[in-house]
Amino acid sequence: MPNRPLGVTIVAIIAWLSGFFQIIGSIFAIIAGLFITWPAILGWLSLIVGIITLAVGVGLWRGRPTARTVAAIVFTVTIILEAIGLFSGESFWTVLWGALLPIIGLILLYTRDARAYFGS
Repeated sequence: MPNRPLGVTIVAIIAWLSGFFQIIGSIFAIIAGLFITWPAILGWLSLIVGIITLAVGVGLWRGRPTARTVAAIVFTVTIILEAIGLFSGESFWTVLWGALLPIIGLILLYTRDARAYFGS
């Protein structure tokens, strides 16, 4: 297996950061939504996605092709969840900041070096 490209290393770190921030934000959404409202439901979904994102970061670090696919899916779901947040009262800047790392991650996952590293 070739050496891990810098972009993949950055994506793995982005996955860990994204997952961590998503988990923290989810906890606040769940608490603020008193566990059963629409923001709380989004918070629970976001919490699950955040945990998966942390696990995917490990797979990316190790060069697992499946982790790349899952990361692309999780990053896309994260972007969608952030966009939905616009309709549940989140500010544009909060949504943009929440989607920024996943957008960068998606871009870096599909560079030429990353494709070679994951064998595609």
